[in-house]
Amino acid sequence: MLSVIIINHNTPEITKKCVECVLTSQNIKLEIILVNNTPSDKFSFPGVTIINNKTPHGFGTNNNIGMKVAKGDKILLLNSDAYVYPDTLAKCYAQNYEVLGCQLLNEDLSIQPSWGYFPTLRRIFQFQVFIDNFPIIRKFIDSVHVRNLSRFTKTQKADWVMGAFVMLKRDVYEKTSGFDENFFMYGEEVELQFRSSKLGFKTWYYPEAKSVHLARQSNTLSTSFLGEMKGYLYWFKKYNSPLEQFLLKLVLLFGCAIRIPAWAVWGKWNLVNSYIQVLPLLLKEF
Repeated sequence: MLSVIIINHNTPEITKKCVECVLTSQNIKLEIILVNNTPSDKFSFPGVTIINNKTPHGFGTNNNIGMKVAKGDKILLLNSDAYVYPDTLAKCYAQNYEVLGCQLLNEDLSIQPSWGYFPTLRRIFQFQVFIDNFPIIRKFIDSVHVRNLSRFTKTQKADWVMGAFVMLKRDVYEKTSGFDENFFMYGEEVELQFRSSKLGFKTWYYPEAKSVHLARQSNTLSTSFLGEMKGYLYWFKKYNSPLEQFLLKLVLLFGCAIRIPAWAVWGKWNLVNSYIQVLPLLLKEF
């Protein structure tokens, strides 16, 4: 049986559609667990386990709540803004991968980048200074966020797959104890897959199965950037030396110094504002 865990975070209509899509799944035995992170939102689905939080929690904590009561031999962590096709879950469940991510699609059905490599100083530097944006380089470089769409068409091993759709064997959950709840949002799924890889579990990207992912339905762009930067800082505190932690802060500040004027020249003012909002967080770390 597959246990599907969905988190509602102030997106009741989107969450409702997500659950309805899961209910259309064919050729698979399902258990659906809806963790409601917004007390004012009300849901009623026959056969669906609904857990109403008294106070809001982060992404990792909410998924841990769901995984603790899950009964399936495999568990799917599914974003509320991810809509599966009727054959998606059966296709993924049939694969013998320990951790699996399907191909995510944008609303226009174009491919959405959804796997990458674990963060290191070099990889974060590549991202911050646009090295992994060059057309030829991005086809091969080991980026934290792989973005060349030609790299999303075949089944392959990955360091991590996006948390919008992560299917894992129960053994992975039991041996990792789930998410590190010190993350609030952004980076939790990467860190979980980092720990699972250290235990010998492998993550696979499986594009034969697909899901439409709306992306950023409950968070703004600035919230996303801030969450990602906080995630890097916490990751390095957990896994890296004091020197590497200091160098990370310099890399992130240098990245802001490069990206703010670059986005301004290109007229991307939403990105400019997002990076400006990150600066106080970084400066406070020194």
